[in-house]
Amino acid sequence: MKRLFIILVFAILCFGQVTTADAQCKQQLVYQCASQTEKAIYLRDFNTKLKREKDVDETGMKWTVVLNKGTQYKFSLCTPDGFQDQVVLTLYDSEHPENSKPWGSTFDNSTKTDRKSFDFLCNKTAMYYVSIRLKPGVGDKKSCAVGVLSFVGKSR
Repeated sequence: MKRLFIILVFAILCFGQVTTADAQCKQQLVYQCASQTEKAIYLRDFNTKLKREKDVDETGMKWTVVLNKGTQYKFSLCTPDGFQDQVVLTLYDSEHPENSKPWGSTFDNSTKTDRKSFDFLCNKTAMYYVSIRLKPGVGDKKSCAVGVLSFVGKSR
């Protein structure tokens, strides 16, 4: 009887932690990320669960967005504590591939530094892609991440 009680308590504790982690990866993290963009208007979020896979393209997700010429946007990335240096958000199109010369990224390849956000002034109305992925060769844990697209303003 005592063993059954211990197993039951252990199972409840494990299930409760999983539920809390999922909640952190969903709306709470979206709200936290969206509220960090001062003087910008929230437009859309990109929510993903991350798991290390052998194929780098499978370590996250990508979304399609249409951005308008003459508009300045802000792209922000938020992750749970401890994963900031393992995840990257990238903005690219078919002419500027994700892995070579994207329009913007939260990881600066030349200085090897991470940023929480970057601004993008759209010079051409077109379809763009947003990806959130684990960095190649960094960590092998499961995580989640949220990207937020915000409107900053129109250029003159």
